[in-house]
Amino acid sequence: MLNNLPASGTEFNQSEPDFTIPSNSPNRALNRRNWFSAFSTWSGRYTVIAMIFAITVSYLILLRTVMVLTYVDLVKLSFWQGLRLFFVGFQFDVLVALCFVVPQLLHITLVSNQRITGRTSRWLLDATWIIAFLFLPFLCIAEYIFFDEFQSRLSYIAFEYIVYPTEVCCNIWQSYPLVELLAVVSLCGGILWFLLRKHFHNKIAAPMPWTRRYTFLLASLMGIMVLWTTTSAESRQVTRDRVANECTWNGLYSFVYYAWTCRFDFNKNYITLESSEVNQQLRQQIVEERDELQTDSNNPVDRIVNTGKPQQDFNVVLILEESLGSDFVGALGDGRKLTPHFDALTRKGVLFDNFYATGNRTARALEAVLTSMPPIPTESILKRDHSDRVFTLASVLAQRGYERLFMTGGRGLFDGVRSFMKSNGFNHFVEQSDFQDPVFANAWGVSDEDLFRKALGELDRLHTSGRPFFATILTVSNHRPYTYPEGRIPENEQTRANAVKYADWALGYFFREAQSHDFYQNTIFVVMGDHGARVSGSQLFPMSSYRVPVLLIQPQGTGQGTRCSTLACSLDIPTTIMGRLGGDYRSVFFGYDALEVNQKQGRAIMQHNHDVALLDSQNQMVVLGFGKSAECFTLDQTSYQLEQQLVPDQNMMKSAVSYFQSAFELYYSDRWFPDFNIRIKDTQTVKRKMSHGQISTN
Repeated sequence: MLNNLPASGTEFNQSEPDFTIPSNSPNRALNRRNWFSAFSTWSGRYTVIAMIFAITVSYLILLRTVMVLTYVDLVKLSFWQGLRLFFVGFQFDVLVALCFVVPQLLHITLVSNQRITGRTSRWLLDATWIIAFLFLPFLCIAEYIFFDEFQSRLSYIAFEYIVYPTEVCCNIWQSYPLVELLAVVSLCGGILWFLLRKHFHNKIAAPMPWTRRYTFLLASLMGIMVLWTTTSAESRQVTRDRVANECTWNGLYSFVYYAWTCRFDFNKNYITLESSEVNQQLRQQIVEERDELQTDSNNPVDRIVNTGKPQQDFNVVLILEESLGSDFVGALGDGRKLTPHFDALTRKGVLFDNFYATGNRTARALEAVLTSMPPIPTESILKRDHSDRVFTLASVLAQRGYERLFMTGGRGLFDGVRSFMKSNGFNHFVEQSDFQDPVFANAWGVSDEDLFRKALGELDRLHTSGRPFFATILTVSNHRPYTYPEGRIPENEQTRANAVKYADWALGYFFREAQSHDFYQNTIFVVMGDHGARVSGSQLFPMSSYRVPVLLIQPQGTGQGTRCSTLACSLDIPTTIMGRLGGDYRSVFFGYDALEVNQKQGRAIMQHNHDVALLDSQNQMVVLGFGKSAECFTLDQTSYQLEQQLVPDQNMMKSAVSYFQSAFELYYSDRWFPDFNIRIKDTQTVKRKMSHGQISTN
């Protein structure tokens, strides 16, 4: 015992006890706890913020880890890339977690010591904690489901879906075990709240000087500011693997980022050219030698297109099959026998086997096949605010005296379809509410067979009017939750493959029935996928997901059983249809007649999130990105993999810029329309146009 006493002359320091203990002491853990206790006492109520912050970051790291293990090809991911993926991801998570705790941080800072324990304050704190603890597991489950469907963090698609809660909520209810998922969310959140609530209230009750409170607040806000300025969406690009990059960043960050940038100024964020050079590039690429360019027009490609064929006012029926990518079609190489009816129809028409969608959303397809406008980055013009006067294929055919019908099995409100169609050339519109006692309906609308059955009646009615008609029919069945009427196909399981089989069965039903109707023999049919089933693959621009089948069936069996391998895309549909109808017509369309253009001139124009791309017939591809970036790739037509080139081809880059820059400028200046106010100098041309109904007498 005497050996434990201090030596003579030694004094005890009562104010600053010495906790220094040899490293081999059994009291080392106790020492750590003492320091933690001291820090906890000093930080007081902000210990609650620290714990919620730590829980939030843990959830987000766990989610990223699960995503990487599930979706990333780990063989292609090097150790250093993986390390950077998690390091950059941790930066995103810390930033998001700090923003997540700001509301409570403000509450416990600004409320005085006397009022922080009041009933109202305690009630608000309890509500904040339970909402936070329920939100975190809900976010992780929702993000995982979204990633499984779109191979992406929460993007502007998620932002758009919030606007249409009817379809989205019903789709989720019908597609997933929602009760079980909500039970998991409630269990995880409820347990955390129950275990921590009492401890949190005890910490909150401890008084703190206002100087210390504001120091914590300012330090947290400074941390957010530093991370905000040093972390950007571009920092997620840690590899050449798109899926790995998507795992890198944070879903809440990406959600806010896409919502914030969904309608940004193209000219401020992408490579641009002088207007004179843009106009020159466009005319070289779009205007044919036999076209009559209207040089005084306010649209640089306003022209009278001479098809070189006599005018034939055939009916036109354009069928857009939901999510029918080329990888489902037997005639294009798929061996699962999912599309026997479509495959049989290919013997009656021209099958385009090198066709690309301009985007991966239905609204993008409608935009392309009706306006022939290159896709502006992010969202379709159907949902933008300058879409009440846009030149469409229906506008052209209205000048020829056609009836114009748009039919969808869903609600016309979704994606702004009804307002766009009624404003831009269609004088008949049919949607879900117009169907009486449909055989089957799900979250997205009535079944394809209901849609086609009603379409037969509508087309008969238009035929009896004595005028030619143009009908666009949009199906919805090949979409999650993949439900369909029983007894049509042998399978009943809710899978994408079975949904494709049912959609194909309904298409076969329509053509089988249509052949006995009077309008059939005088009608051009175009059947095509609106986009691929889903975005997949590791490529930064997922090319295989953009391939779609297009089938053209013409009267008198013209071209039956043939193929066209010219590279083309959805915005070539209007000009290709007009090429079959013949005659001359006024146009500002950017598309080619895919059956007439030289194969070497074929090209495809596409959009993916913030990136836009131009692919040429030599498999060279230029991708323009947000932040004025440009990259060049070579496409392997067998694997659909992209190999990056060191230096972008300058001529091709200028062509790509001219397409997208002009589309943005013409749309937002309300010039996506021929300038009918100009005086056409060729009197004979004017008379010919007026006799064909292509120029208004007004």
